[in-house]
Amino acid sequence: MRLPYVTARLEVAPPPRTDGVRIGPLALPSAKRTAYYAGLGALAAIEIIEWPIAAAIAAGTYVSQHNRPVSAGRDGGTGHRSPSA
Repeated sequence: MRLPYVTARLEVAPPPRTDGVRIGPLALPSAKRTAYYAGLGALAAIEIIEWPIAAAIAAGTYVSQHNRPVSAGRDGGTGHRSPSA
């Protein structure tokens, strides 16, 4: 929409990824991710690793998974390339 001295730009958010379960407004992670974070929490709970280190690993994993660009090439949208590609 263009008006004199005013420009409005409307954007629509992309649909959410479907790698987990959606219950109303709450999105649950996939079973693989749940097991990963539960295992990390268990390692911190039994003091194999310190909890700040577990928190840093969990935060780094979360950020890296959510900032990865989504591609729909030959890899099926996983973002990983096969060794022959």
